[in-house]
Amino acid sequence: MPLVRKRRAEPSPPASPSQSSSYEDESPRQRRRPASTGPDEGTQGYGGETLVVDGSSTAQMVKKMVRLALACEYARVPIRRADVGVKVLGQHSRQFKPVFEGAQRQLRDVFGMEMVELPLKEKVTISQRRAAQKTEKTAMSSKAYILTSLLPPKYRSDPTILPPPKVPTSHTEAEYVGLYTFIIALISLSGGAIAEAKLNRSLRRTNADQYTPIDRTERLLQRLCKEGYLVRLKDAGGSGEEVVEYMVGPRGKLEVGSEGVKGLVRTVYGSGGGGGGGGENGNGATGGDDNDLEARLQKSLGLEEEDARKEKAKGKGNKSANRRRGDQGSGDGRRGRRRRNEAEEEELGEEEEDSDD
Repeated sequence: MPLVRKRRAEPSPPASPSQSSSYEDESPRQRRRPASTGPDEGTQGYGGETLVVDGSSTAQMVKKMVRLALACEYARVPIRRADVGVKVLGQHSRQFKPVFEGAQRQLRDVFGMEMVELPLKEKVTISQRRAAQKTEKTAMSSKAYILTSLLPPKYRSDPTILPPPKVPTSHTEAEYVGLYTFIIALISLSGGAIAEAKLNRSLRRTNADQYTPIDRTERLLQRLCKEGYLVRLKDAGGSGEEVVEYMVGPRGKLEVGSEGVKGLVRTVYGSGGGGGGGGENGNGATGGDDNDLEARLQKSLGLEEEDARKEKAKGKGNKSANRRRGDQGSGDGRRGRRRRNEAEEEELGEEEEDSDD
């Protein structure tokens, strides 16, 4: 097979002096980089992370967070830290604290509300406790928030000042608020948890065991669990049967809480409220015995035990402080006795010298 020789490439003609000078003039201009960034840009670090954010960007993120908080509260959805990072912060993930504080100021000054962190869900069942023990790192905060009003209590209960939302209608929203407040009060007065069968019996007494003004009772309870007012727990009982209980959820603890339960009970059974029996046994307090009503409320809500624990912890703190003061005083006493002994020895020494003279 004959060998094929490749033809050499012809050398390019030499560049003219005018072309070489123009090339030398353009090359530095092409290699030149912009000296400063735009007004809305920051200094980029490794991995594209923004290190410096100007005031205009922070203000825009504060506005976005305020809108997100209002929208989540309208839908009764918690404001989660992960959603804030995706929908508000974007690449500025380290700016959560200043943006959060700015949004809090805007909500307080303009809307009379503030974001409050939801409490963690309690681990009450055996399976939940085992799962919590298996996890290496225990969560210390929920990283979820809701909006609460800053108005004084006397204005919150006035419908002319703080009316129910108008969507879908004010009447429907008022019925919904009354229903979940009533159910949360039943659970709280039952020791913090109520069996599903007992809850159904209580709802049957109010003709709400099948239907409610909002929806079917089953769907209403599902909605309350979804929005965080209630928590539905399933656990195996001692006989192996499945036991279903309801507890107050994180949103229910903040929106209603023990004060809301007290207000409902006082309205029904308090002074001027008259009323019949409370609970399933019909042993309700009458309007004339307010002191007995308050005592029973404290006991039913478990506030007496909480106050006792606080007093006990306070007593321990006082004892430790007194012990520290006593130790300090004993040290001062020992030092004072030592000084007195030294002074007495010096006086004795002077008296002996005088007698010798």
